[in-house]
Amino acid sequence: MVKKQLMFYKILSLFLFLILTSFNLQADINIDQWQDSKKTYKDLIDEGFEVKAYDTSSIETQNGLILMIFVTVLQKNKEVYECQEYQTLDQNMLTLDLSFICREIVQPYELGIGT
Repeated sequence: MVKKQLMFYKILSLFLFLILTSFNLQADINIDQWQDSKKTYKDLIDEGFEVKAYDTSSIETQNGLILMIFVTVLQKNKEVYECQEYQTLDQNMLTLDLSFICREIVQPYELGIGT
């Protein structure tokens, strides 16, 4: 009986400790480790980067548009870039909008003006 009560209090204490300490854990939303680049897929391939990973996702909206997202990770030695391409297609598979961005992994930095 005493062992069960002791175990109950240990578990309760651990649970309360975890809850109370987790309130102080907050991610800083102004820190990033991916920095925008003006480079394109072609620039990176021409510089010797190799595709290391690739993924696609698509979402079909209620009005029939298809939103496609392509993510490619390229690497050369210790340099890593992630390129994202966003494409909007209509029901006939015609491209309505296309945009892309490549980002380089860097040491975490503070976002904002003058940082």
